[in-house]
Amino acid sequence: MTTKHSPRDRKYYTDNEIADMLGISLGRLRIKLSAGHPLPPRIQLPGCRNRLWACNAAHEWLEQFTIAMSRSEQVRQLKHRG
Repeated sequence: MTTKHSPRDRKYYTDNEIADMLGISLGRLRIKLSAGHPLPPRIQLPGCRNRLWACNAAHEWLEQFTIAMSRSEQVRQLKHRG
C-alpha cells in the first residue's frame, strides 16, 4: 500500500524544486543566491555542495507575500477575465 504525501509533508526541497516553485530557472536561482536577494531560508551542509531548503520554512516565507484582495477587487478581476 502506498501513501501519497502532500509537498508540505516532505522535509526538504532541492534547488530545482525551489526554482520551479518560484517560477525561475535554476541559473536564475543561483544568480539570486550570489547577489544576496531575499529567498527562503536554506540549509548548507558543511563539506557539501548541495543546498537543501526546509519545506515548512519555504512555504512560510512564500506566505508572507500573500496579497489579500477585497471583495470589490475580486469582482473586478472576474469581470475583467470575461
